[in-house]
Amino acid sequence: MMNQYTHRPPGHEVQSISGHYVINEEKRIPFQGREVLVATGAFAVDSSCCGTGGCGFALVPGYVVRWKASTNEEGDPVTEIEPIQDEQAKQALRTLLQESEKVQQVNFW
Repeated sequence: MMNQYTHRPPGHEVQSISGHYVINEEKRIPFQGREVLVATGAFAVDSSCCGTGGCGFALVPGYVVRWKASTNEEGDPVTEIEPIQDEQAKQALRTLLQESEKVQQVNFW
């Protein structure tokens, strides 16, 4: 199964009903003989009726299949991604990213 990841400029803020998040950096890292796309950022819950909070996160769309292979209607680059299915690989990558990126959450597609 292939997915598509749309790249946004660093610092692009996305609003939601309860707050916002920002992707600060995207990078490709070598992992178990393949290349993984990782986006790091921060989110803030600052407009919720239930309180405020936030943390740093890493988003892992998956393995890079074709880097910036196309563009979307707005001209943003799009990378073809293969989601990481193996739970042991996810746990190893989660541990690696929590230590190297100092993030509290690691989320996989």
